[in-house]
Amino acid sequence: MTEHDIIITKIFRSNENFINQRSVRIAEAIAFKSGTIGNPMKTVISVLPNGKEAYFLKPGKETLRATPNIHDMFPNVGSNNQSETDDYTFEIMWEYLIKISIINQITFKKVLVLLYRLCFLLDHQEVETGKLRYSPSKGLSDYIDKIDFSLKDGFKDKFKTEEIGLWEYLHFIDLLGWNEDLKYHIVEGKPDFKKHDKKVGRVNTILSVINVPSIINGFLRTNYYNKIDVKLLLSTFVEPREPKNFWDISNEQLVKYARPYLISA
Repeated sequence: MTEHDIIITKIFRSNENFINQRSVRIAEAIAFKSGTIGNPMKTVISVLPNGKEAYFLKPGKETLRATPNIHDMFPNVGSNNQSETDDYTFEIMWEYLIKISIINQITFKKVLVLLYRLCFLLDHQEVETGKLRYSPSKGLSDYIDKIDFSLKDGFKDKFKTEEIGLWEYLHFIDLLGWNEDLKYHIVEGKPDFKKHDKKVGRVNTILSVINVPSIINGFLRTNYYNKIDVKLLLSTFVEPREPKNFWDISNEQLVKYARPYLISA
């Protein structure tokens, strides 16, 4: 066994326990205290290893829509009430991963697997009754620390920038997926997975995060990496397409993207 074995993951098949876990999180979020758009209530979800917080502000901006998403919240990661993800869009999330693919292809695949595991709550633990949190094992946490450390140097070397840390990114994506479940899987104030396809919400959202950079990565060639304008590449790829199709990815394609760290069941 090598240290890399800890990240090797089999394709996940959705089951009743996974749906129950999502239901538990929906029920918890419904009960979070809410303020106003101008003065939202903060609920801290997790404290990261570096002391930063992953938290929701409630209510979120979608509560102001003509057809409001009344349960919407605003996911954030930061410290001292300063959010590092305040302006995060899908383009920013995708750009982060594309830059990782340019830094190192092996690291890129590992991060895809971490996101895949995050999507299906494989590293979540019930910290107390009714509270499920992203909490990788000690071994996997140490592994993430190593990836995070190497990426900091990689971003500086390739792009002359300091990007958000990997822990922050993973926690933000977790909150994003959680919030998306609230949009689709609540009926009469309670969790409900009968009205919409079970993949709608968390699963489709995080698969979209994985899929777009993986497709773009397939177009890239190592010899040209230093000449690539990542933002231009993203705008060229994304704008002509329907966002609803970005999550449309098969298990076979996922394995192809992330092999040898993601394997068929």
